[in-house]
Amino acid sequence: MGTASDVGLLTAPLSLARAPLRLTLQAWELGLSTAAEAARLGIELLRPDEPAPDFARRTPPAPPDYTGNGQPSEAPDIEAAIVVDAPPPVPDELIPDHVDEEVVLVAATAEEGAEDGAGPELHVDPPWDGYDQMTAADVRDRLAAATPVEAAAVELYEATGKSRRTVLEAAERALRR
Repeated sequence: MGTASDVGLLTAPLSLARAPLRLTLQAWELGLSTAAEAARLGIELLRPDEPAPDFARRTPPAPPDYTGNGQPSEAPDIEAAIVVDAPPPVPDELIPDHVDEEVVLVAATAEEGAEDGAGPELHVDPPWDGYDQMTAADVRDRLAAATPVEAAAVELYEATGKSRRTVLEAAERALRR
């Protein structure tokens, strides 16, 4: 049999594991009670002539008394159970004269091509004539003697098109010269 100290060693980790759970439950309890109090205050402000419900002491409704064939003993009055909670009407003196509450469709139009969706459209021309027919080796050879403007044009065109790694590297080298 284990001693009392052995039991303490076994239960200590359980106590440590329960502490965060207790704190979490207490935080939830505080949050829910604060929300219930805020709801009660809101109801008091909206309906000052009615007593505010006490959410903390609310009891669930009693289940219906079922008799016979699984049906309630008396059919509930559906009409009496429906309560419409409409906002109070706004006094006429608070509605400005220039406000019209009637919905009016002003226009339902769009620019041509809007059905394709919004977004940028970029078109880059080839850096020089015949560029698209050149191999990567041919483009690299021409970049060896290219100006920085041509190298930048090649880099932009390749990045938006074929994205050939060797051509992009050659264009970067030409720009660093």
